[in-house]
Amino acid sequence: MTAAYLAVDLGSSSLRIMVGLLRPDAPEGPRMEVREAARFPNTPVPRAEGLGWDVPALFDGVLAGLRAGVAIAAEEGAELRGIGVDAWGVDYARLTVDGALRPFVRHHRAADPDLAARTSAGRDLAADYVVTGVLDQAINTAHQLRQDQSAGIGDPDDTILLTADIVVHLLTGRVGAEPSLASTTALLDRATGDWSAALAAGLPARLPPVVPTGSSAGPTTARVTAAIGAAHPVPVFAVTAHDTAAAFMAVTAADDEGTGVVSSGSWGVAGVALPALLRDDRARRDGFTQEIGAGGDTLLVKNLSGMWLLQQTLREWAAADGEAEPSLDMLTALLDAAARSSYPGLFDPADPALQAPDDLVARLVRACVEGGAEPPSTRADLVRAIVDSLAVAYADTVALAARRSGRTLERIRIVGGGARNALLCARTAARGGLPVIAGPVEASVRGVLLQVALAAGDLPDAATARALPVDDGDGPPRVHHPAPTRSEPLHDLA
Repeated sequence: MTAAYLAVDLGSSSLRIMVGLLRPDAPEGPRMEVREAARFPNTPVPRAEGLGWDVPALFDGVLAGLRAGVAIAAEEGAELRGIGVDAWGVDYARLTVDGALRPFVRHHRAADPDLAARTSAGRDLAADYVVTGVLDQAINTAHQLRQDQSAGIGDPDDTILLTADIVVHLLTGRVGAEPSLASTTALLDRATGDWSAALAAGLPARLPPVVPTGSSAGPTTARVTAAIGAAHPVPVFAVTAHDTAAAFMAVTAADDEGTGVVSSGSWGVAGVALPALLRDDRARRDGFTQEIGAGGDTLLVKNLSGMWLLQQTLREWAAADGEAEPSLDMLTALLDAAARSSYPGLFDPADPALQAPDDLVARLVRACVEGGAEPPSTRADLVRAIVDSLAVAYADTVALAARRSGRTLERIRIVGGGARNALLCARTAARGGLPVIAGPVEASVRGVLLQVALAAGDLPDAATARALPVDDGDGPPRVHHPAPTRSEPLHDLA
């Protein structure tokens, strides 16, 4: 019988509900079909406390999407076997002692870098890194909790729930923290797999119990079951809830020594999967964080800017043109023109000065000039600078991750929305001197669906799951070989 699985994929710019249909008796052999049930924008909301996430609106979208997914499963005559949830890291909601979610959920782009710097100045960051594997950054949960304390937000008896775990709680009532997501907080002790009492000391909230990846989070509550139109409560499983870990699970594992991965969504995350934490302070000094991946893998990755730079730039241009949102035609035309541009400007896309949304175009132009180039004369020139700068960052980061871990790369996988950007993939191949395999676009979704199938007992192991043919409508991955797209090579960032 066909089995159906539902993935709730919370991205920082959109929410997707996807259905995976596992057809074990297909003529060509077992395969999975992936269909979109629903997609909604995820728009941050300015509040008195700062920029935040609209959790009630998001959960309304989750319920509507799950209802559509339940209907698709029923139309296919498929048995609904489970739900998995993934999301971005570090951000959290507060659960009061009475079980109510406080309304303010801070957006990581509203993190206070000055407060974080003052706190970090008094800590042994190298020692903290050995414990957690996580780079010290203002967006880390630990720093955001101190920001709450400084602003008088919440109560010390509140329990925090990380992004995906918020949704799991609302679906099932479970209070817990899945390890891959917990590892983004800078509070998880990698040696014990539990919270570090020393690092959590004095923080103004309680930390939830850490629950094993692959475990049952329980069935949907009666209210949720009715709201999504299911005939029976649906099992919810604790998949790798950090979207980066889910995306890596779909395409690689620690024993795949020749592959570097770039998960290119609103953020870019680039690196390799390793069997264990790399206890080398050079990795910290190089800017790598080491989060938990599927199967207990360590993801040696660097958090970079991603397609958000292009998305936000297009939003500003659309607003200047009197349009509410940039159109697909606008993006396509600019990328086509950028491919013909010879503009040489580059900037560091990880520069903290380029992370805030306001007046980004002007700051990108300044960054190009500060890097030694003339100002871009057209919009296409600036798009070319964005794409080339991301390509340099992606290729150089996976190469550095390979050197730090003693690996020799044979290929780069670009997954996520950036896989659709042929110019970005080609320029990354040119910079890295390696073939770039583009896709899957919905890698995090694929990783979630495969893990739900594993947790439900429908697939035997992760290697079998990764080898399963998956039809998600994008066709097979495209391979971009390292031939430069213009005569001169990509040069170094200033």
